[in-house]
Amino acid sequence: MHTDQRIPTSCPFGFQGRYTVVPGDTMFLIAQRFGVSLDALIEANPHITNPDLIFPGDVLCVPAGRVPVACRPGFTGRTIVIAGDTMFEIAQFFRTRLEALIANNPHITNPNLIFPGDVLCVPGFVPFPCCVVLGPVGNVPRGTGGAAFVNVDFTGGEAVSFVARLPEPSTFGNFDTFVAEVIIPGIEPFREELFATPEDPPTWAVTISLPTAAALTPDTEVRVRAANSATERLGPVVIESTLGVCQGTPFTGCNSIC
Repeated sequence: MHTDQRIPTSCPFGFQGRYTVVPGDTMFLIAQRFGVSLDALIEANPHITNPDLIFPGDVLCVPAGRVPVACRPGFTGRTIVIAGDTMFEIAQFFRTRLEALIANNPHITNPNLIFPGDVLCVPGFVPFPCCVVLGPVGNVPRGTGGAAFVNVDFTGGEAVSFVARLPEPSTFGNFDTFVAEVIIPGIEPFREELFATPEDPPTWAVTISLPTAAALTPDTEVRVRAANSATERLGPVVIESTLGVCQGTPFTGCNSIC
C-alpha cells in the first residue's frame, strides 16, 4: 500500500496549477482532462519517477493549456478558459458570434473540447447591420465612391453588399468590369463581379455571402478593384475600407456611419 504523498517542490511559471490525484486516475486520463499532451504532463512532473504508477494524493503540476501563436489586429484580446467554460458561453459573454470565435482559434482542433488553461483569441465585435464608406484610392475621377453594407445572411452566415458609383473600368487600363473583395486576414479572399444597372452612368452592385466558418472581424478589408472578365486579370484597387469603423457603432441608418 502506498502511503507517501508525492508533492512537487514547485511548478514552473505559466502552468495551469496543481492537481491532486484521485482514485482511478492515470497520467493519460489527467492529460486528456486538461487538454495537454501526455509527454508534457510527464516532463512537468519529474518527482513521479514511474508515470505508469500514480496514487491518490499525489500532486501533479499541470502544464499550461493550448496557446495561440498570435491574435490578429483588431481583436478584443485573449481569454483563459476556466472550468465549466464552453465555446458557446465564451462567445455569448464577449458578444461575438460562435463561428467567429471558432474560426479565429485554429489551435483548438475540436471546439467542442476545451480545457481550463486554454487561451483563446476573442474577435473584436462587429455589430450587424453596419454600413461603411468605401473611399477612393489613388487618382480617380471626382465622384468615385461607394458603401459596403454588412448584415446577417438569410442562410445564417454573414454577407457584405456593395454599391458604388464608378467610372468606366477602362479608365484604369485594359479592364471591362469591377470585382468586389472581402479579405479576412489568414484566409483566401472572397470575390464576386459587380453588376452595372442600365442607367448611364450606372450604379455597380453585388452581394458576397460568406460561408459560416468565415467570420468577419474588424481588420477585414472590403474593396472594389478593376478587372478583365476575359483574362480574369485583377487591376488596381479603386475604393476600399475596413470593418474596424463598425466597432461599437450601432446601426441607426447609414448617415450615422457613412
